[in-house]
Amino acid sequence: MKPGVVVNGPDVIYGPLALLSGTFEEKVAKAARMGYRGIEFMVRDPSGLDWAWVKATIQNAGLEVPQVVTGELFGADGLCLVTADEALYRRAEERTRSVIDLAAYLGAMVNIGRLRGQLKLLGEVADPYSIAVERLRKVALYAAERGVKITLEPLNRYESDFIPNAFEGRRFIEAMGCDNVGLMLDLFHMNIEDASIEEGLRQAGELLWHLHIADTNRRYPGSGHMDYDSIFATLRDMNYQGYVSAEMLPLPDPDTAAQKTIEFLRRYIQV
Repeated sequence: MKPGVVVNGPDVIYGPLALLSGTFEEKVAKAARMGYRGIEFMVRDPSGLDWAWVKATIQNAGLEVPQVVTGELFGADGLCLVTADEALYRRAEERTRSVIDLAAYLGAMVNIGRLRGQLKLLGEVADPYSIAVERLRKVALYAAERGVKITLEPLNRYESDFIPNAFEGRRFIEAMGCDNVGLMLDLFHMNIEDASIEEGLRQAGELLWHLHIADTNRRYPGSGHMDYDSIFATLRDMNYQGYVSAEMLPLPDPDTAAQKTIEFLRRYIQV
C-alpha cells in the first residue's frame, strides 16, 4: 500500500476536501517532504492547464499521479453525466473526455463520483438505471481507447441516489461490461452506507483499485472512531497494493491535516 494525498489542481480555487496550502508547486513539494508517494489533484478544465508543466512538477518531486479527481467538474461547474438536460450532458461528456486525455498523458486513472449525476435528474423515464449504464459505458470506452482506467466511486445517500456501496458498484460495473472500470472506495462514505466497512472492502475484492481515507467525521484519521486496525488488517488480507489517499476536510488547516494523516498512516503502511 502507498500513501497519497488529494490537492486542488492549478485551476481549482477551492476544493472542499483537498489538503495542503500554497501554489501547486508548493503543494507538490510539501507532499514529497511529508512522505507521500502520490499526489492526485482535482481538476476543472484541462484545456486551461499546461500539461507538460504539471507533469514535470510532479515527476521532479519524485511523485506519482495515481488518479485525476473530477469532483469539481460537478462542484464548481455543475456538470453531470446523468441528467435530462441534453446540453448539460453533452458539456459534461466533452469535459470528461478532456480529463481522460489529461490522465492518459499523466499515466493516471480517472475518478468518477459526483460527476456521474443522479437518476432522479432524468425525470420520468422508463429505465433510468440503463441510461446511466450506457452513459458511463461511453465514457469508459473512450478511456479504454486511450489506456485509461476509470475508478467508480460509491457515494452516500445524501450525495447520490445510485451506487451507494461496493455491492452496487460491482453490479453497475458488470452491467457496463468494461474491464477498464474498477472501484474507488471512500471510508467516509462506507461509514454511512456499509453495515461493515470490512465486508464492503471484501465485496469490492479485485475491483478495489483505489482507496480514499478519512475518519467518521470526515477529518484526518484518528480524529473520529473508525476501526483502522480492523480495516488495514482486511486490506492486508486482501493483498491490496494500491493507494490509500487522503481526501478529507482540511481541518484544523490543510497542512496540519495532511501531516497528521501521514503520521497516522505510518502505523500501517511503509512510508
